[in-house]
Amino acid sequence: MPASSLIVLPFVALVGFALGGLVELAALRVPSREPILAPPTCLACGATRPRWAWFLPGRCRSCGALPGTQLVLQLLTAGSLLLAWLRFPTAPLDAFRVSLFALFLWLIARIDWAHHLIYLVTVAPGLLLALLLALVESPRTLLLALTGMVGATALFAAFYGLGWLLYRRAALGSGDILLAALIGAMIGATRLLPTLLIGMLGAAFAALWLLARRRAGRMTYVPYGSFLAAGTVVGLLLWGPA
Repeated sequence: MPASSLIVLPFVALVGFALGGLVELAALRVPSREPILAPPTCLACGATRPRWAWFLPGRCRSCGALPGTQLVLQLLTAGSLLLAWLRFPTAPLDAFRVSLFALFLWLIARIDWAHHLIYLVTVAPGLLLALLLALVESPRTLLLALTGMVGATALFAAFYGLGWLLYRRAALGSGDILLAALIGAMIGATRLLPTLLIGMLGAAFAALWLLARRRAGRMTYVPYGSFLAAGTVVGLLLWGPA
């Protein structure tokens, strides 16, 4: 890696840490429909936090609670961006695409983890940007992205129908189908199945772990979208975007 690229890496990590705070902010405000610029509050006691608390998390002055989830999300975001620029040092467009996609995926994962919902408002912009950036790369890349999007949508629609046949209820939500379309557009057709497999295995291991510890039953909800999104970040870092 060129020395000039190494100098940029600390800046990338700092920007990723700050953007992780914005992802946490959006993840809290989208479901509640609160204004984005409203003063931040402590999730434990509801006390107002300083404006800068989204970027520099600290203990609440009222109850002493540490925003651990925010800190984890900021570290994950910073690490994802840092690894993206380390992984693609000579392909800045790929590094930018992976970084941007990771922001959308961590946002979706955080919301689904907390609220068990995947919102169209978080999927649609990412889908449009994925297709637009694929077109900027090349017409062939756009074709791969479109093929991946259609293939992933069809696969998860089939899973949805299979759930009704086997359990007489939806095993997946419509949000999971939307997320699958986004994943297909981001990763492309050629690496779609192994990328989805990473997320599926993560969800399966988590469910087995909870069952083994008797902290969940067969019908306990597992935030499937969160694992799919996290698995896609791993897939993007391993193989790159479409």
